[in-house]
Amino acid sequence: MRNRGSHRFQQIVQLPAVSFLLFIPLLLAQDTHKTNEPLQLQVVPPTVYKVDDPGHGETESWIFNLVALCGAHDCGLRPVAAAVELYSGSLLVDSQEIAGPELEKATLTSYRVLADTPAASARRNFLLNEAFDLRMALSRPKKLGVDRTRVRLTVANPGGGRKEATVEVTVAVYQQKTALIFPFRGPGLVMQGWVNDGGHAGYANQFAVDVLGLDANYAPQTNDKDENTSYAGWDREIIAPADGTVVYARNDVPNNPNANGADEKLLAAQHDPVLAVAGNCVILDHGNKEFSVMMHMRQGSVVVKAGEHVKQGDVIGHLGNSGDSFGPHLHYQLQSGPELFRDPSIPFAFQNVNRTHLFRGTYFHTK
Repeated sequence: MRNRGSHRFQQIVQLPAVSFLLFIPLLLAQDTHKTNEPLQLQVVPPTVYKVDDPGHGETESWIFNLVALCGAHDCGLRPVAAAVELYSGSLLVDSQEIAGPELEKATLTSYRVLADTPAASARRNFLLNEAFDLRMALSRPKKLGVDRTRVRLTVANPGGGRKEATVEVTVAVYQQKTALIFPFRGPGLVMQGWVNDGGHAGYANQFAVDVLGLDANYAPQTNDKDENTSYAGWDREIIAPADGTVVYARNDVPNNPNANGADEKLLAAQHDPVLAVAGNCVILDHGNKEFSVMMHMRQGSVVVKAGEHVKQGDVIGHLGNSGDSFGPHLHYQLQSGPELFRDPSIPFAFQNVNRTHLFRGTYFHTK
């Protein structure tokens, strides 16, 4: 699924020699010059998980946004400098000062609704009164065993006053609780991977995959026409990856006619246009604070309703091209709560896929 608004793909600035989280409190704030502007920091998403990088397994990444909040809609705060320290236990294993062009590249406005923010934008589901946010994308050798990141941020207001604040971010390895199988059977190809794989980078979908269904010869299309039925995966059964209770099911979002993407006006005209971005979608509660999300199914194909219980392998719908989708595919993510575009995604693996992680470009076959 392509991100729209704050859910749109964000450029990840890889910070040399070092590099999502909802509410982590400010640990320390002090004035370096007198200023009336308050400085509050928030880390997005609420817990930071590190995952293996593609290709070799010798490095790992963790990515988060450090958000500077202010009392006014736009208080004019801007970042001046940031210092990053990486720890393994109590041992400092690396550090870096970030300023100048490098800091400018990492500075975004991801969570404030702007004049041109589409009505069907996930940003509207997770609105923060931010001055700016700083994208931190860290990748280090696994042997360092980094488990904590400390960031000291210095900001300035339009009058030249400065403030400084420090946050500490725990960096964890996620321990999956649910035994999952992939949500369709047969051959597939991962076309978009996790945030550290050049893929999903929104605040709530950084651990998500977009997958094409392939034919028996591992071809993505059965002919060269630009229409849904030309895709080998079109209308393939989508199955429950594990036992669970349906907490959300939507079945009314129109199919996009081809791979050109959704009509923004059509999405905006839908009931609850923000959630229409996910198209026809099912969310399953596995009962252990893990929730499977399957997006972009064919209109009218979803056969379950909220409150129903399903067993692993039960058909819940059919692969489609609805919502913010460019061609028939399945968007899957595991997340820590039931709310779409609010609760953060978490790392996952499937029992019936012979890969630790489904990196972009991975071919697989499930039964």
